[in-house]
Amino acid sequence: MNLRFATDKEKKRGPSKKWTKSEIDAELKRLDDKIEEAKEREGDTEIRDYTFDKAEFIKNEVRDFVEAEKIFRETYQLSGTPSRKMECIFEILLMNLEKVDLDTLKKDIATAHQLIEEGADWDKKNKLKVFEGCYCMLIRDFSKAADLLLQSIPTFTCVELLDYKEFVFYAVVMALLTQNRKVLKKDVIHSPDVLSVIRDIPHLKKFANSFYDCEYKAFFESFVGIIETIKRDQYLQDHVNYYAREMRLVAYR
Repeated sequence: MNLRFATDKEKKRGPSKKWTKSEIDAELKRLDDKIEEAKEREGDTEIRDYTFDKAEFIKNEVRDFVEAEKIFRETYQLSGTPSRKMECIFEILLMNLEKVDLDTLKKDIATAHQLIEEGADWDKKNKLKVFEGCYCMLIRDFSKAADLLLQSIPTFTCVELLDYKEFVFYAVVMALLTQNRKVLKKDVIHSPDVLSVIRDIPHLKKFANSFYDCEYKAFFESFVGIIETIKRDQYLQDHVNYYAREMRLVAYR
């Protein structure tokens, strides 16, 4: 499984090609011209969309997260509806999850919840659960992370943050640590969505089934592989010793 590692700076959201400085300058000028033209001849929606395009280019191709965040926040102010504002917040969350900027993540997640209350659409609400679940893993709130990720399994669409196998890995390892047997049976062991991919994720099927069935030799054999994965994981590597200790205690109990 291609889990995202903290040391991997070229993530799947990274540059689509290698841009020269002159090409970057030319593209930024083109986008600025579009924004100015929209201010003169078009409306607020077009100004907002071209500004959003500029922020995306700076984030994805230039990889200047400081400047990109600044322009996304400008775009947020230009966005009328809660759902359009959430598009900007998600882009900012992507960058700050990669930077592990916990203070800013906390504030923006709170802002996103307020936008949900104001009427952001169903898809945005579901995506927010995944973003917040990743934030909760970073701050070691594993119980809340499990709740959010398990709720998202049937409706997962947050492919800009995780692919589905990565997502299921996190949902399962969080659930095994924090959830009771009834929840595990329903949402992990017998979940059709989980079963559709769990065989393709190294060690995870054996880890989940052996834990649930109290097959402790098989559990600890698979546990080694799971811990090796967590050691290299962006969200969990700082908590590997805690997870290993607590998971052992849960298994012994």
